[in-house]
Amino acid sequence: VKTLGQRLVKKTMFYDGARPVYHLYFGNELGEPGTLYTTFPVRQAGYTGKRGAGQISAVSYNAPVGTLSWWQEHLIKRAVTVSEVRERFGQKYLSFEHPDCGVGFEIIEQDTDGQFEPWDSPYVPKEVALRGFHSWTATLNRNEEMDSFMRNAWNLKPQGRDGNYQRYAFGNGGAAKVLDVYIDEDERPGTWALGEGQVHHAAFEVADLDVQAALKFDVEGLGYTDFSDRKHRGYFESIYVRTPGGVLFEASVTLGFTHDESPEKLGSEVKVAPQLEGVKDE
Repeated sequence: VKTLGQRLVKKTMFYDGARPVYHLYFGNELGEPGTLYTTFPVRQAGYTGKRGAGQISAVSYNAPVGTLSWWQEHLIKRAVTVSEVRERFGQKYLSFEHPDCGVGFEIIEQDTDGQFEPWDSPYVPKEVALRGFHSWTATLNRNEEMDSFMRNAWNLKPQGRDGNYQRYAFGNGGAAKVLDVYIDEDERPGTWALGEGQVHHAAFEVADLDVQAALKFDVEGLGYTDFSDRKHRGYFESIYVRTPGGVLFEASVTLGFTHDESPEKLGSEVKVAPQLEGVKDE
């Protein structure tokens, strides 16, 4: 909130298991798809893991062109160790890690043509504010099977290479339509279970439940059968597939965040997951 200027859109609980773990949603004013980052603060619950290949290794946000110097200074003031300005695929960017848990982030200069209206944050001026996601980066130690999955199952198009990075995009790309794969043959596999400092999955919006069901049918027909059943997450209807590279992908139908809180009050109350209603007072 104070560092990246995002709105706390929803405070709820992890919908799996009997142990109460917060599930916090951050994004723009209404948490539009393409802006929404969610996190499970799991340290107190004792969930640990190891980062490595087969995981999302960086979450990248869009920033207006010419604002990286402001962001670099702002991050330093917030006690975040940040890189010098770098360039990948012809775009300038900064990279840094969450100072506490180590999750990787990037801020990339890109004009989004007003696609995502930023949250009017008291901590980050609107003219430099982040405008949704640019992309995610998945680190793998090989890409042959994952490349086939990305092209044929997930309908992403290869966009070229830059060093060890392979870029894929939906359609012609643009904000929140890009996924980079970084190949590090020496990287050991990371853990798949929920754990501190790891990105658990990458979520992709689909139009409705029929499209979601058709996607699952088609992807399973290609031999990628490590799919979950549909899960009701309170604000999404989701299915999950373990990709050949190990990264967990989610295809979700958005239900929105305003059915249990008004737009003005989003994120102001903890919404208890159904399986924990019996111990709500605790």
